[in-house]
Amino acid sequence: MFLTDKNKALPVSLLALFLFLATLSGCGLRQSQTGSLSSRIIDAEGNAVVNAEVFSIFAEQEKVLSGLDGGFYLSELPAGLNNIVILHADYALEERQIEIKSDEATVLESIRLDRANAPHRISNVVVTSVASTSATISWQTYRSVICNVDYGTTQFYGNLYREQRAGIEHTAVISGLLPETVYHFRVQYLDENAVSHFTYDFPFKTDVADRPAPVSAIKLLPFTSLSVIEVEWVAATSGQPASGYNIFRQEKGGEWIKLNENAIDAKSRRFADKTVESGIFCRYAVTAVNQFTAESEKLVTEMVFVPGIVNRHVVLTAVDSPIKLYSDLVIAAGVSLTVEAGTEFLISETDSFASGLDEQRIEILAHGRIAIQGSADAPVVFAPLDGSGRRDHWAGIKIMSSLSGISEVIHAQMFGCNGFALDVSATSVRIANLHVSHSYHGLLLNGVREVLELDSCNFSEIASVALELKNCRHTIVSNSQFSNVHTGITSTTDKADDQIVVKKCEIYSRDTGIRGLFGRSKMVNVLIVSPDGKGIHCLNALNARENYIDHVTIDAMRGIEIDSGNFVIENNIVVNHASKGVTGIGNNTILAPEYNFNNVFGFTTAYVGCSSVTGGLAVDPKFAAGNPYDYRLMAESSLKLQDRYGSEMGRYGVSRL
Repeated sequence: MFLTDKNKALPVSLLALFLFLATLSGCGLRQSQTGSLSSRIIDAEGNAVVNAEVFSIFAEQEKVLSGLDGGFYLSELPAGLNNIVILHADYALEERQIEIKSDEATVLESIRLDRANAPHRISNVVVTSVASTSATISWQTYRSVICNVDYGTTQFYGNLYREQRAGIEHTAVISGLLPETVYHFRVQYLDENAVSHFTYDFPFKTDVADRPAPVSAIKLLPFTSLSVIEVEWVAATSGQPASGYNIFRQEKGGEWIKLNENAIDAKSRRFADKTVESGIFCRYAVTAVNQFTAESEKLVTEMVFVPGIVNRHVVLTAVDSPIKLYSDLVIAAGVSLTVEAGTEFLISETDSFASGLDEQRIEILAHGRIAIQGSADAPVVFAPLDGSGRRDHWAGIKIMSSLSGISEVIHAQMFGCNGFALDVSATSVRIANLHVSHSYHGLLLNGVREVLELDSCNFSEIASVALELKNCRHTIVSNSQFSNVHTGITSTTDKADDQIVVKKCEIYSRDTGIRGLFGRSKMVNVLIVSPDGKGIHCLNALNARENYIDHVTIDAMRGIEIDSGNFVIENNIVVNHASKGVTGIGNNTILAPEYNFNNVFGFTTAYVGCSSVTGGLAVDPKFAAGNPYDYRLMAESSLKLQDRYGSEMGRYGVSRL
């Protein structure tokens, strides 16, 4: 505590002592070398004395105040005897003569002050407890008085707490404070002479606010107009109630932005964002707030695409999943949309704004570049938003150009597509590990002029064509599975140099395994199972010398059918496993070619319009049992040594092409 008369003169005897000691400074008392002193100032009861002024009369420029524990530290004291002075308005002056040793730290356990001659004191000021919006303070006075507490967020205070009755033991509860805020206070009273006595400044910090319970549910409402997103939420059913709500939006790659200036009324359950930009990916969040502006945790929606055109580069990751599409996603020319491994899209069954090429269904239209970069463990998934099992749920992805860079679709899973799930009309593209299921069509490649290797793709439950190629320069289909498809692969071209290679694939079809009008073609190490349909149907071959069907196993009603063109057909196993086949190998041209080193078995007619002279067989292949049944040969099968090279015929033999 300090008093209004704290600057009164020191006793004459003390001043005389100071002057006398000062005259000794040139006589060896002060030394050139220095040391330090530390101790703790206490009162008669052992309580810490705070804010006592401590100094040496030989180094008055270094004055310190004792801390909250009464401790102090004086450095750079001259070596030798020092007169240490301790001043405090509530206590009698204390002076000690202490020897300071050069380059050493002198430590005294404590220095006790006498308060017998210290009237008007306020003592033992303690902040006994602190809550989020209140604090409890206690103190003592030397006699029964009424005290005030000045408090505020600065040392100018600005707020006053006044006691209602006098006392020696005092307690004050200050309320209405802000959470997580530093406050300052001092205790004060007037004596009988109207002289004000008060303590030093004391700080404290309020606790974290009691947060309201977060909302229990949040969702985005169906789109009704462009660039307006509506958020709806459900209030918490338990916990601390809310006095209002805050709404936030976070654009992909950006920070959370608060959308409302003032808290939304507690009765509200819906908010319309009319400031959102079209063509972006964003998510929304709602927090509950209380009367002290303390917020609950955010409850966050899934990421959503705002209808429009993506006109800047965007990278989507698994953290953003699931991403909801309620309308067409259009990628502008010159822009890249990158989708990293593990990302999931949930697609509504209707296009909210009936736009694009398919006005009923949502589609992704890439005029720029789309890079779908899934992995084996974390594919990129496109699935129905509402769990629909329909085959025509959405309209798939269309890659329309490669002028903005080569698009790629790697490890992607697509479900429920009307038309083709992936429709490519760019001249260059990269595709691998594409999985299309329960759709009308699978993959369409139209006019791809760069070499494309479709590796490890999977098509299942396809109502029509799983893979269709039109005028593609050089396409290699390898290590791919076609199961329960109407037609596995179709290919057409008007250029004799265009080539399709199908190798190490398995096709289970209801109608036709492979059908095409080819330039050049190679079908090698392929298994085709079409018990009620055709294995391979060649409409024509524009190149007369480079069309091969080699080491293929076919189980079909009609094995191989050539309408026009010249083919080399060797080392194949062509069967009808139920022995109800119509034709093994049929040629409808006028050439009557010979196809050697083939095993044709289980048909009413083995060869039509063609024949076999060398190495031709008609024996039961003796396929091994298996789960799944994959048409491998048993060890004792004679076809293990019957191809042109004395090795195994069919799908699992070794082709030299």
